[in-house]
Amino acid sequence: MPNYQEIIRLSEKKLSQRMISKQLHVSRNTVQRVLNRAKEKGLKAKDLELMSEKEIIDKLGDGSNSQKRQDVLYEMPDYQELSKDLTKSGVTMSLLWEEYRYRCLQNSKVPYQLTQFKRYFRDYIDKHTFTDIVHHKAGEQIEVDWAGTLVHYFDSDTGEQVKAYLFVSCMSFSGYAYAEACANMKENAWINCHIHMWEYFGGVTPIIVPDNLKTGVTSHLKDGEVILNETYQEMAEHYNTVIVPTRVRHPKDKPLVENTVNKLTTYIIAKLRNYKFFSLEEYNQELRVELEAFNHKPFQKKEGSRASMFDEYEKPLLMKLPAYPYELTIHKKAKVQVNSHVSYDKKFYSVPFEYIGYEVDLSISDKTINVYYNQHLLSSHSRLLGRDGQYSTNPQHMPPSSNAYQEWNAERFKKWANKIGPKTYQVVVQLFDHYRVEQQAYNGAKSILKLADTYTSERLEAACALALAHITSPRYKNIKAILSTGQDKRGSADLQTIKTTRQNEKAFIRGRDYYKGGNQ
Repeated sequence: MPNYQEIIRLSEKKLSQRMISKQLHVSRNTVQRVLNRAKEKGLKAKDLELMSEKEIIDKLGDGSNSQKRQDVLYEMPDYQELSKDLTKSGVTMSLLWEEYRYRCLQNSKVPYQLTQFKRYFRDYIDKHTFTDIVHHKAGEQIEVDWAGTLVHYFDSDTGEQVKAYLFVSCMSFSGYAYAEACANMKENAWINCHIHMWEYFGGVTPIIVPDNLKTGVTSHLKDGEVILNETYQEMAEHYNTVIVPTRVRHPKDKPLVENTVNKLTTYIIAKLRNYKFFSLEEYNQELRVELEAFNHKPFQKKEGSRASMFDEYEKPLLMKLPAYPYELTIHKKAKVQVNSHVSYDKKFYSVPFEYIGYEVDLSISDKTINVYYNQHLLSSHSRLLGRDGQYSTNPQHMPPSSNAYQEWNAERFKKWANKIGPKTYQVVVQLFDHYRVEQQAYNGAKSILKLADTYTSERLEAACALALAHITSPRYKNIKAILSTGQDKRGSADLQTIKTTRQNEKAFIRGRDYYKGGNQ
């Protein structure tokens, strides 16, 4: 018989019905019924101290023979709580039955036999959205991959469409998903997506299941041995998780993320296709909004959503995040160019002009680039993303125009160009007019003028004249294309090149304002 007095006493101590059920090993239905009857009768725990067992049953039972028989003989399993236990690693129906049987014997109840216990358990599971329990344990693993579909945004300066890559992950039990657009699929992006993913979930799973992509797996040998990327392994150790890649050419090892990728592509990417974003940050901000909607979207064939299943069954089981997130830092060496900039990933960052010609150390993280010389910090910049050829320039790093130490300046480049010819001079002048800081034009001007060493000054002048006839602001790649195909010798460009150069021209003159009016 349930300990009615103890049920009421614990309730008076403000314990929840769930806690009382667990502590006394009785069903929540029994707890609720006893408390309701006690409230109807106005009984307190101290009132039951003077009563006999029969008096307690008469007052707190419902008076039916079946109810009395249930209370006295057996305890109905609390399948709602048992289902949650079944999602935990190592827990089986047989183990839960053994524990249930022991509690019944302790309370003088007759337990169901194992076969009957399992039959009723499976009936409950089929009716209450726990069908995935058989395949995955809650909070145990997460699947990660790159989506096959590209996404896009527009460069805010040129208006060019820039492709981006979509990182996708999902919890294997609930399907709770995370997604993030990246400029590339390199190691840096891969690692940082994992960091952001853990922060989004609020915890860490014991297992990560990636595909055999090179950013994560160095090699997957025939005998089954997996050699992980060193940085990826280091990141996993920082988060106290284990990386278990799928088998080569076995896509069914990671079916959930593949299915989630397809659904994300339809639900999120399709929704964002008509938006005009001018940075990855803008794209990811809206992506996060749609991601939340995706995770909270109700299931079609069962109760709840990915978010509700995650919150109820998985989040409480996740391991805690480390005190500090893993930070991937790449170290490179670079030479300070004549324009007082260093180059990394085809983008340029300014350094004080006193260090022109020096070899310096770059410390590159996801968001910043720091430049050092002999462990002394020279400059710090936010990482540039998207279009190649961008500059991050601190005007204070540039030499004064009268500086005697500065070998290169705009005037020198213009004089050099004028010696070649008026059209070359016009191209170089336009190039310097395009940039806010003159040093930003140095590389482009030098590259154009050095073409004379390969193709002669006469051909460079002819190529510049031809380029100016068809392109508003010609650049090195336009002039190089004319020279390499010999179009300067023919005096006119063929149709394909004109088409190409006109497209390049548009890339230079379109900006954010172009799209505000809805032009296509």
